[in-house]
Amino acid sequence: MSGAPPLRRCGDPMHLDTFLLSLLLMLLLAKILAQLCWHLGLPAVVGELSAGLVLGPSLLGWVQPHLQLQNLAELGVVTLMFVIGCETSIKRLMHSGPRVLTVALSGVLVPAMVIPPMVHWLLPAPPLEALFFGVALTATSIGIAMRVLRLNHQDRGVMGHTILGAAIIDDVLGVLLLGLMFSLSNGDLEPTRLFLQLVTIVLFLMLAPVATRVLIYLLKPLAKRDLLPGFHASTVLLLICLFGWLAYLCGTPPLLGGFAAGLGVSRHFTSPWSKWLVNPFSFTRQLEHASGPLNDVLAPLFFSYVGLSIDLSQHALTPAFLVVALALTTAAVLAKLQCGLWIAASWRQKMMLGSAMVPRGEVGLVFAEMGRQVNLLGAEGFTLLVLVITLTTIVGPVMLKWACSPPVAQGQGGGSPD
Repeated sequence: MSGAPPLRRCGDPMHLDTFLLSLLLMLLLAKILAQLCWHLGLPAVVGELSAGLVLGPSLLGWVQPHLQLQNLAELGVVTLMFVIGCETSIKRLMHSGPRVLTVALSGVLVPAMVIPPMVHWLLPAPPLEALFFGVALTATSIGIAMRVLRLNHQDRGVMGHTILGAAIIDDVLGVLLLGLMFSLSNGDLEPTRLFLQLVTIVLFLMLAPVATRVLIYLLKPLAKRDLLPGFHASTVLLLICLFGWLAYLCGTPPLLGGFAAGLGVSRHFTSPWSKWLVNPFSFTRQLEHASGPLNDVLAPLFFSYVGLSIDLSQHALTPAFLVVALALTTAAVLAKLQCGLWIAASWRQKMMLGSAMVPRGEVGLVFAEMGRQVNLLGAEGFTLLVLVITLTTIVGPVMLKWACSPPVAQGQGGGSPD
C-alpha cells in the first residue's frame, strides 16, 4: 500500500549533501549486491533488499529513513508497475479471470484463518491483535514478485498474468480488510463505506487505462514535431505521476495507478472501441522504451528502501522469540504456497505461482506500521510481525527464482539483473 505512511521516517528535512550521499550509498551497494546475488543464482531483489538492511539502522546505520528518500522510493515502485503494465495483455488478464480470483481468494482467506490462532496461542496475543496479524500477512508485494519474474522473463506468459492479477486482487482485498480492522478497533463498523471504497478502486482500474490511451492520442501528434530530446521520457514520467496521484485520491495505492497507466500504453491494449481507432504502435513502443532506464535506476532504490525501513536493532531477539518467529514465518510461507495448488499446471508452475505470493515486502511493512499507530499491535507484536515480514520478503524471491530456473537454463532468460 504505497500511499500509506512508511514504516520509519525522520520528520526533519534532509540536507542536500546527506540526500546525495544516501542515494550514492543506496544505489552503489544495491547494484553491487544485486550483481553478486545474480552470479550466486539468487534473485537480484534479495541483494537490493540486503543493501537497505546493511546501510540502515539494522546494521551500519549510515543511512536513515527519511521522507525524501521514501518519496523517491515510492516513485520507483510506481515506475516498476508502469513497466509491468506496458508488458501486460488486458485480454490475457481477463481470460485468466476465474483462475486469478480463486488464487487471490485462497491467498487472503488461508492466512487470515491460519495465522490468528497461532499468534493467539504462541505469543500469546489478544484476539484483535492476533486477527490483525492474519490481515497483515494476507498482503502480497506485487513489486517484488513481478521484478523477479521480469528478470527471469516469466512476466509475459499465462503464469505471469495469473500472478499479477492475483496479487492485485490481494492488495485490493487487503485495503478493505485493513479498513475493517480499523472499524472494529474503533467499534464503528461501516459496510457502506467499505463497499464504496471497493467500487471506487474497481472503477479506477477500469477507467484509468482508457484515460491514458486518450492522452496518448492527444500527445501523439507532438511526437512528430521537431521537439527537444527527452520528450518520450518526460511523457512517461508525466503519466506515472498523474495516474499515481489520481490513484491516491481514489484511495487506491499509487502503484496501481502506475500499473493502470502502463496498461493504457501497452501494445496489447484493447477496448470495445479499439476497432475504430488507429493503434499508435510506434509512439507507445517509444514510450515503453523510454521507461526502461527510469525503471533501472528507480526500482533498485525502492527495494533498498524497503530494507532500510526495517530496524531489527531495537528488538530483543531472544531464542524463544526467534522460535515463535520461525514458526509463524513457516506458516506464513505455507499459507501462500498453497495458492499454487488451485490451478491445473505442472508442479514447478504451481511452485512459481505460490512462491510469487509469499513476499509481503513494503505492503506488509506498511500494514504493520499502521497497526502500531492505531494500537492494534503492541511492542512485542509489532517486532514479531516485522521480523516475519522481513523473512518472507527474503525467502519468497529465492523460492521464486528457483521455480523460474529451468527456462533460464534453456536460454529463455537469464542475463544481467540490469
